[in-house]
Amino acid sequence: MLLNVKTAYSLLNSTANIRKYLQKAKQNGYNAIGIADENVMHGAVEFYQECLKYNIKPLIGLTIEMEGLVRQDKQFPFIVYAKSYEGYGLLMKISRRLNQQPVPVKEIWQLLKEQENHLVLISAGRSGELEQALIHDDLVWANQILDYWRDALGEQNIYMGVPIYPYNPLEIDNILTFCRQANLPLVINQLVDTIQQEDAFSLKVLQAIGANEQLDISLRNIRGGHYIYHESELKNLYTEAGLEFVISETEQLIEQLNVNIPLEQQWLPKYLAPHNLSSDNYLKQLTLDSLKAHGYQNETVYLDRLKHELQVIQQMGFSDYFLIVWDILSYCHENKIRVGPGRGSAAGSLVSYLLQITLVDPIEYDLLFERFLNPERYNMPDIDIDIPDNKRDIVLQYIEKKYGHEQVAQICTFGTFGAKQSIRDTLRVLGSDSKELKHWSNAIPKELDITLESAYTKSATLRDIVESSEVNRQKFQVALTIEGLPRHVSTHAAAVVISDFPIEEQVPVLDRPQQMLITQFAMADVERMGLLKMDFLGLRNLKLLDDILTNLAKSEKVILEINNINMNDDQTLEIFRKADTNGVFQFESDGIRHVLRKLQPASFEDIVAVNALFRPGPMKQIDSFIRRKHGEEKIEYLHPLLEDILANTYGIIVYQEQVMQICQKMAGFSLGQADILRRAMGKKQADIMEKEREHFIEGAKQNGIDSSTAEKVYQYIYEFANYGFNRAHAVVYSTLAYQLAYLKVHYPLEFYQALLNNGRSNTTTSNQYIQEAKKRLKKIKSVDINTSLSDFSIHNSQIQVGFEAVKGMRKDLIQHIIDDRNLLGNYTDLLNFLRRLPNNYLKSEFVQPLIDSGAFDGFGYNRATLTHNLPKMIQSVEFSGQNINLFAEIEPKVTWIEEWSTSELLEKEQNVLGFNLAGHPLDDYQGYIEHNTNLNTLSAVFEMKPKQRIQVLVLVKEVRVIRTKNNDLMAFLKVNDVETDLELIVFPQQYQQYMGLIKENEVRMIDGQISLNKRGDKQIIVNHIKAIDLKQLEDRAIEVTKCYVKVSDFQEANSQIQKLKELALENPGPANIILVNDARQTWQFNSPYQISYSQRVQKEVKSLFGHNNVVFK
Repeated sequence: MLLNVKTAYSLLNSTANIRKYLQKAKQNGYNAIGIADENVMHGAVEFYQECLKYNIKPLIGLTIEMEGLVRQDKQFPFIVYAKSYEGYGLLMKISRRLNQQPVPVKEIWQLLKEQENHLVLISAGRSGELEQALIHDDLVWANQILDYWRDALGEQNIYMGVPIYPYNPLEIDNILTFCRQANLPLVINQLVDTIQQEDAFSLKVLQAIGANEQLDISLRNIRGGHYIYHESELKNLYTEAGLEFVISETEQLIEQLNVNIPLEQQWLPKYLAPHNLSSDNYLKQLTLDSLKAHGYQNETVYLDRLKHELQVIQQMGFSDYFLIVWDILSYCHENKIRVGPGRGSAAGSLVSYLLQITLVDPIEYDLLFERFLNPERYNMPDIDIDIPDNKRDIVLQYIEKKYGHEQVAQICTFGTFGAKQSIRDTLRVLGSDSKELKHWSNAIPKELDITLESAYTKSATLRDIVESSEVNRQKFQVALTIEGLPRHVSTHAAAVVISDFPIEEQVPVLDRPQQMLITQFAMADVERMGLLKMDFLGLRNLKLLDDILTNLAKSEKVILEINNINMNDDQTLEIFRKADTNGVFQFESDGIRHVLRKLQPASFEDIVAVNALFRPGPMKQIDSFIRRKHGEEKIEYLHPLLEDILANTYGIIVYQEQVMQICQKMAGFSLGQADILRRAMGKKQADIMEKEREHFIEGAKQNGIDSSTAEKVYQYIYEFANYGFNRAHAVVYSTLAYQLAYLKVHYPLEFYQALLNNGRSNTTTSNQYIQEAKKRLKKIKSVDINTSLSDFSIHNSQIQVGFEAVKGMRKDLIQHIIDDRNLLGNYTDLLNFLRRLPNNYLKSEFVQPLIDSGAFDGFGYNRATLTHNLPKMIQSVEFSGQNINLFAEIEPKVTWIEEWSTSELLEKEQNVLGFNLAGHPLDDYQGYIEHNTNLNTLSAVFEMKPKQRIQVLVLVKEVRVIRTKNNDLMAFLKVNDVETDLELIVFPQQYQQYMGLIKENEVRMIDGQISLNKRGDKQIIVNHIKAIDLKQLEDRAIEVTKCYVKVSDFQEANSQIQKLKELALENPGPANIILVNDARQTWQFNSPYQISYSQRVQKEVKSLFGHNNVVFK
């Protein structure tokens, strides 16, 4: 009965979620209902599936909105329904074309004309072109439209739709008169775009969100008529209007609409093997050749495993699948596109390993084939492939070229309204200001995927807001209604569909200019249609690995076979023991680093276990695992047969494969049967688990194990099966992590160069990486106008910051600098640089960031001097143009001025680079730090015990203030002391006392005590905060004995050396001045050229020789 139905897939134009629509339709007595979204078929298969579930006949249609037949200056809708599966196929083709730009109207009508009695057309209601012609009493127009429709689809396939709300007797009479004269049958055509009457205002809000408009809150009590009436009520409305005959004509139409969509069939494309070989034989040949190349051709364990796997793959019809994956991976290997060691359970397949689809030996790591492909449960194999994120498009282009544009598509996904999004969008549309938006948003707990219903239960603040007024309750109800609805369409990050035939014959698609097709169905529906889906995930860490190895080949001329390294190298394991895992895939979080410190991994197996355990489910076993490893907790086995299986994990079930092995070894299960049980346990399928319990106990008895022990073991595996992790996935991803750690410890220069280039997009992590690299490599060279390249590079065995790191640097300017240097040689000074700049870049806005980054430090002038002189330098270059003689006459004299303070210098550098290389705000306090014996460094925290007192001088990087349950304010501080970052906690009493001193980017003395947070990580609880006044320190002479000054060459630095001698005479003291040149030769000044230390003197010396070239000790 319901034919004019718009679901939520008519994006931002309906609140009718398909699942709720079907629930309501069943509740309201319908046995046949339709779907006719606007120009798209996103929901067709989901709708079809739900209908089957509720035993309702699915009617599949499409609302077509395009230019009119007569009035071509306007868009008009009409509805087309499929009478058969062939008609459904036509709808898919039409939907694709409706979304092309421009819309190929003639082509769409041609498809409609070729439909051969597989489609029916229904006028769309008051907004349709035929109805508009009748409303305007233009019978010529109306008959033109009807004649065209009948000519296109056949007279028997055209219907006039009659809505009952809003009811206009005059319009209905006109329609009835026209239809009688034209012999045009009428059907029920009541629009549905909400589930219930109360959703009308929510729909208006949703439409306002789409139109980016505001809505008057006074409309909140409106009720609509475009909801799902009870079937009997709908029939009564038509009967009361004298239209009962429309009901019977609608029922007759519904009998004609019979679409049966074949689901769960497999449509695997065929691989064309060479020499007319069958796919089975070609796969066998490839794997046997590879087995021989590995030297395993005479090893029984490998031969038997390969024979078994090939037999299963062939029986299940998946040889083509493996060959297609092998072909794509072969393209990657041949074109030096690095692929990951594997992903997921595919690493349990020897065939995958021999085809280089995965790169870890499943026999060496005791990985199970049946966890990947179970011969006792027909499921498509799922091989996911990791590719460097910058190479993914290249691989997709190859796939599209190989199989054809029409046979390959990416898969769509839908961005939906989450809890906060639905609240924010609702309030914004209803005119709330940013303060109110923030108030509501902050009241929603910060939990992943939290719903508004759950938030309301958990948050007293949210309940108070909602219940504070009737208006707020209605706002919340609107947000509840739109929550979970699709908001926009995007592309799945990894999934690609490959087919032997045009994909639009099986799944509706959309065209994208210069891009691969995209399906209109999301992942689950594409898989229901049986198409081959593969995941190609662009992995940043794989690009990092590739970049390191490329850097290594360039700088060290070393070609490292990363897949052949020692997997139990102690130096690499030490990286994990120290939790020095910045830049190491999946081991960077504070939580997992804490686990590493406690666990102290002694082997690669320990790293695999940590990777598997550090997940929401298994996490509860971590402490017991660590205690058992260190002999602090007894390892017990319920039966001796479990020892071999669980020895590596200290008697604890960590992996899903262990559950399968226990079932196999104790109860005689095949691995296929064991996998079925594992899945049932994971999904808590009680009927299967109870049946398999008897199977397990009976099988154990036959192995001589008593029922009581068998029952205990079954209960044990049941308790842990839900938390076990896929061992194959843990092994392959730990392999990638280990490889990165190996490179970090053995090739730190190349590692950090690649890490800094790959981490540039995230300012926080980039800063962390920079500080760590400085600590590890001792020095990083800042931007240099003569040696920097675009990216971070290696120059004279040091990492050199690239121009890309400078904020606001345009790529074409960077390229000009590099090209100009290559053509004309290095720049001699700032003025020379300016003279060689194109006129469009001869502006302070382009040059000042380079000065602030230190790019011109090598020319002997400090940054303050260069900044002061820059305007007149630019003016002189602009005025003289390319006239050398004129330039010589007006060349500006450089006025020397004192360098900026350390804090100002660092602030400017931070602003343009996002990090500091010229120093640290604590540099000005070094004398104070060195002579204050009570001060600790933050790194000392990790060696101290909880409740120990500590005093530190730190830079406050970030302040986060929160309210406690008692409504008191407290704060979390992120602080740094050059080498170490740490979190400090300021409880309400201390916050109230010291909140005036808690400021970001300020240096503070902290007195506190060591504590552990919930993760077990160390932190400082703040007792006292004190500001240290630099001005009081400035002239305080502190006893130092040496002043080291670095210069490139003694003679070249003669003028600065003379000024240093003058400074020493003006500030006599006990410190010997020692010059060090690039050749590491030293020159110590004799008396009377000894100097006293003060902050002022240190500043002046640094101004002469550069910030990083002066050290007082």
